[in-house]
Amino acid sequence: NMSLVQFAREGLNVAIIMGAGDVIAQLAIEKKSYKDYNAGRTARFAGIGLCFAGPVLRKWYSTLDELVAKDQPAWQRVFKKVSIDQTCFSPLFTLSLSYLVPFVNGQAHKEIVERIRESYFRIMARGYMLWPMAQLINFSLIPLYLQVVFAQLIGLLWNCYLSLVLNE
Repeated sequence: NMSLVQFAREGLNVAIIMGAGDVIAQLAIEKKSYKDYNAGRTARFAGIGLCFAGPVLRKWYSTLDELVAKDQPAWQRVFKKVSIDQTCFSPLFTLSLSYLVPFVNGQAHKEIVERIRESYFRIMARGYMLWPMAQLINFSLIPLYLQVVFAQLIGLLWNCYLSLVLNE
């Protein structure tokens, strides 16, 4: 069971990593100058990490760990966790972020829905190039209490990509 302090720490970790992903996206990938850097965008992206992504991921990983029976070979358990994660959780989580990011940036509902129609499947396809292997490592080698942090470290790269696509 997770205390409020652990819950807050998890959200803060994810906020920092998501914020860093947006900073990298703006300065290194979009090649914005420091004067054109949008700190508000970074704060909003990090806020999604704090209030949504961190808590949701923590709850999901502990639920997934409980969901998949422990009385089976480790490799089988890992494969089941990756399969459930990538088929049940990932599409909904990606859809949620695809709506939330432009929403907190002030975009209208109609525009967001149109953008999701245009980019969601591309985002999912790219995600499937990264996340199944990352989660295979995560669920097989990383202790449960560090899985959200590991996923977010991998997510640093992913968040650069997401930030680019969802903020364009």
